[in-house]
Amino acid sequence: MKAFLVVSFLLAQLSSQAQLSTAATYKAVNDSIIARYNRNDFEAIYNTGNEWFKTNISKDYCISSFKENKEITGEISSTVLTDDLGAVKHFKWTGKKKNLDFELRVEDGQMKLFDFSYLVRQDSDPDKQVQTDNPLKTQLDSIVHKNALIYMSDKKAAGISIGVYKNGKKQIYNYGEANKKTGALPGSNTIYQIGSVAKTFIGTLLAQAVVEGKMHLNDDIRKYLKGNFPNLQYQGHAIQLVNLANHTGGFNRFNLIDFPKDFDSWDSHKQNDFLYSYPTSRYLQDWHALKLDTMPGTNYYYSLGGIMLLRMALEKVYGKPLDNLVRDYFGTTFQMRNTKLNLAAADTAQLAIPYNGNGEAMAPMLKSTESLFTIKSTPADMLKYVEANVQEKELAVLLSHKPTYGDVRWFALGLTWMITDSWDKGLRIFHSGHDAGYNTLCTMYPQSGLGFVFLSNEDERQDYLFSLEKKIFQSLQIR
Repeated sequence: MKAFLVVSFLLAQLSSQAQLSTAATYKAVNDSIIARYNRNDFEAIYNTGNEWFKTNISKDYCISSFKENKEITGEISSTVLTDDLGAVKHFKWTGKKKNLDFELRVEDGQMKLFDFSYLVRQDSDPDKQVQTDNPLKTQLDSIVHKNALIYMSDKKAAGISIGVYKNGKKQIYNYGEANKKTGALPGSNTIYQIGSVAKTFIGTLLAQAVVEGKMHLNDDIRKYLKGNFPNLQYQGHAIQLVNLANHTGGFNRFNLIDFPKDFDSWDSHKQNDFLYSYPTSRYLQDWHALKLDTMPGTNYYYSLGGIMLLRMALEKVYGKPLDNLVRDYFGTTFQMRNTKLNLAAADTAQLAIPYNGNGEAMAPMLKSTESLFTIKSTPADMLKYVEANVQEKELAVLLSHKPTYGDVRWFALGLTWMITDSWDKGLRIFHSGHDAGYNTLCTMYPQSGLGFVFLSNEDERQDYLFSLEKKIFQSLQIR
């Protein structure tokens, strides 16, 4: 027994020394990068990378990334290790202009990967109390809380709902205010606009139509449109449904609406009035005027316009408006009974008020139009959607996750879903969304039985949700 205790003690000592050595190595690499960063020697930073880094990360990308962030942060005056997550560690860089979070992976004493984030406390962040319903009883509670408080420390923050599906269990955490006038905390049934995450609803409906034999992914889109569209082809190659679902339709246009030149300067009420009154006939004219600039299926151009074409096709096939299709399919298949395109007067009491970057209330888009649709949902419903996409029990869900363009090692598309390889954790399937005054992110790891949804009622900082998700995910992987 005594010999066993001695061996155990020695192993513990060796493990502790190895951890200290690893931390010291990371600190040395981090400090070396900062020294080069401060003297604008960005090529020297690239040269701190190991062989894998130099094979997979271009010099131009590395140099431009550090150079662009230097313009934001200014010179770095100090640094501290904030998160030791095993193979990945996060350092807070305190800059003369702005602080940032530097994510670092080291292998054999050299940089293997890096990333930047501004999900970090700034010197100007107010010291404020943040209301929440987080019970702070479990490890997951603590991980979410630590990172959510950093997100909420920014003066732009309004409210956020975070849903986590893990190993068959669902948990929703709410922070901040759904309505600044009343001070109401968001809840599981608070209504948010979900922005471009709505595109994945179109992708799932398309997949269901394919499963039912009503549509085929290689169908010519013109088969499902009213009228003649000779322009929706390039040198005899027609736009197929799959090209629209993976944003390779052959046109580099996000939206086909003919917006006034000063549209972005209008307030949200005037913008909504314009969209509500935009006639269907004019929208169809916009489509007739479109010219393809490349062969469909060749180049990726993220496009709401292509999704709108799929919407028209689905409405023709099923003989129903999209609002009914969403309520019927998602309400029945996933029990998402509070997910819809158009809100009734009674729904507005549950609506999270949207806020701009100055904290001023904006006008939500309560109803959708023929030229633009928005989907409204709740944290409870969206977490059911995440659960279904993690479990992949429905054939339509599984089909929507099948890559149709790109390489999952870097970036691929399914039927609207974006897909990357999360290394040893399997595929990462995700989509973000932005509507005026709202930001959303859904991320699923089917092989790990894990998924997240983030819903906020502020107009800016969409990229912060990606950083928030990454920090929570990485923290869970070492627990």
